[in-house]
Amino acid sequence: MKKQVKATISKKAVGRKIVLNPNNARATQNLGNGFRRTVFGARLIPANSFLTIRFTAGTGRVVINAGWTITGFASAWPTDSFPSTDTVWILIIENPTNVNRFVTPYLITKTR
Repeated sequence: MKKQVKATISKKAVGRKIVLNPNNARATQNLGNGFRRTVFGARLIPANSFLTIRFTAGTGRVVINAGWTITGFASAWPTDSFPSTDTVWILIIENPTNVNRFVTPYLITKTR
């Protein structure tokens, strides 16, 4: 039996923290072979701040990857993006600009 290692969120990631699950989805798309893309509504990431997103896969599903788009034509980057368990993905995004922006998060999952 494999021992599952639980990852922790970096202390440096201060700012807003949100939890997203399939019930919060704006849209879902069946990608075939058990894969699904879930799109969530835009979330505010304040100026010079971090946004920590905790995605949960949903019943009978595992996380594969997560992604995001952000408003404004300026730099932004993920400081961390990783599966903390087989059903939870953590994404931490930094907005280093002096303006509030909106992030649209995406999650890819697969049936077990």
